[in-house]
Order: sequence, then C-alpha cells, then structure tokens
Amino acid sequence: MSIYLNGCATQPRQSVDLQEYLKGFLGKSSTTIQQELNLRSLGFQIAHVPQKTSNQLIYTILRPLSIPIPMVSNVEMGGNPVPIQSGTLGSNSYDVNFNCKVIFQLKNDIAESIQYEGKAC
Repeated sequence: MSIYLNGCATQPRQSVDLQEYLKGFLGKSSTTIQQELNLRSLGFQIAHVPQKTSNQLIYTILRPLSIPIPMVSNVEMGGNPVPIQSGTLGSNSYDVNFNCKVIFQLKNDIAESIQYEGKAC
C-alpha cells in the first residue's frame, strides 16, 4: 500500500509594506497616531482597540492563515485523493490566527521607535 500526502499553506499578501508605512508615524503624538493610523483600510485585521500606557501604544494585528487539510492518494483506490479525517467534519482547512504586536515606544507621548512582536510580523 502506498500513501502520498499533499498539503500547503498560504498567507494573504498585503499590498503595503507595513514597516515602511509605520515609520511615517515616528515623531508624532500618540493621539495623532490613533487618529490617523487606520490599519483596517490597508487590509489588516485588528484584534481590538490599541492599548495605551505611559510609554507605549500597542496595536495587535491578526493574520489569519488557512491551512488546507492534507489529502491522501491511495494507489489501491485508483489514486483518487481522500481527505484525512481531522475531527471537524465538513471543514476543508484549519483556520489559525497569528498575531503581530506593533509597539510604538513613547517618550513624552511622542513615538520614538517601533518594535514588533509575534510570529506574524
């Protein structure tokens, strides 16, 4: 018996270079950043409203990733692909949300630098 597994994962491409875009907010106040930064209009999903502390302004970007369920080609069944059962009936993929935290480091309420945390940055 021969079994072949096939699978792939794709991530939606963003048309905007996020890091280059965000550099334009350096030197601006946290209030200005919150008023002018609209990540949703750029095609990004945001987890919630930005978190603000005395020295940070934090945005959490969600990056949904759809991972197709692998298909098995069984030579004894004529080579036709057969989905592997995953416990969730009717679903052809796993949906996972990775996140990226964009952290504006503030000094006197002015953005001085940007840090990125997370697997989706």
